[in-house]
Amino acid sequence: MNTTSRGARGRGHRVGVAAACLVAATLIVAAGCSKNGSPGGPAPGAIAYLGLVANPDSTDPPDSLTSAIFTATATGATMWLFSPLWTEIEPDSGTYQLSNIRDPALILNALGLPVYVNLRVIDTNQRSFPPYLAGVAMDAPRLEARVDALVDTLLGALDGVNVIALSLGNEVDAYLAANPAEVPAWRALFVRERGRIHARRPGLPVGCCTISPVGNPRAWVGDTLNTGADLRIYTYYPFLPGSDFQHLPPATLEPDFAAMAARRPGPAAWALQEVGYSSSPANGSSLAAQAEFVRRFRSAVATSDRATLLFASWFLYSDLPQNTVDDLIAYYGVSSPGFAAYLKNLGLRRSDGTTKPGWDAWRGLP
Repeated sequence: MNTTSRGARGRGHRVGVAAACLVAATLIVAAGCSKNGSPGGPAPGAIAYLGLVANPDSTDPPDSLTSAIFTATATGATMWLFSPLWTEIEPDSGTYQLSNIRDPALILNALGLPVYVNLRVIDTNQRSFPPYLAGVAMDAPRLEARVDALVDTLLGALDGVNVIALSLGNEVDAYLAANPAEVPAWRALFVRERGRIHARRPGLPVGCCTISPVGNPRAWVGDTLNTGADLRIYTYYPFLPGSDFQHLPPATLEPDFAAMAARRPGPAAWALQEVGYSSSPANGSSLAAQAEFVRRFRSAVATSDRATLLFASWFLYSDLPQNTVDDLIAYYGVSSPGFAAYLKNLGLRRSDGTTKPGWDAWRGLP
């Protein structure tokens, strides 16, 4: 992952919605009646889609994700994010597990939530290839054939699902900037799969998620890839470049949004897979600063045309529990006080379910 101008991510929201969504199928009539929920947020239509990665807190009962989904919709969310690793979809060669995406996606559609899917073939600072492909070159015909099969299988699972966009790879500039010789091969693979996706799903926007280019010395990777994309997809966590995850002031959001929008080619849209802001003083932030950033984010999305900003998703609903933070530190191989605080304090609520001022800001309350 990138440790300068950042866009890290938790993995808890990937595909674990399946069981809760199956419960939700019996509770559709109760939508909007969940914990801490209140009507509000931008109405669907020409306004950019709004997402909330609605992870339950660590003290809730097993069906708490159902409540979190309803809370997200009741407070303005109009889309849902799926972000599976390749290794989760294909744990063994030719053996695919996709019911954890298709089943909940159809139920989320029934709740009025279209989905965005990021297939993490590359995940931030590493390749998410199954073990049987370990060490295979990025331009190897064998890899191309396996990615073809992976994409075909995913598209089959998404048949009949309302998908607003698809990304091949997550924050890929972190890995590719460290392995620049692989950029041409990855771009060729991405363009190939984009064409194959269009043949099966005409009109589905396909992109390749990178870290926000603002203050990012690796932005050249995203610019190279995005010449072959339908939309530019970013993660956005505004940190001072070169710092230990020290946040820039909340007022940086508006100029950063303008800079990201200006970077798009011609009429192509852009999107924000993740937007987040820690509430920790260890990140140069505070509860009040996070709340102010949330207010600015909601205002920016509510005044954005979907034809320009397709979607923007807030990360996270609840703080991650410490064991998940520890797992992520080990996964990314990054350890510093700022990084740990950042991962631990992204939620609008604490991990015990108590709310922060950011949650009131999300709901439009003073």
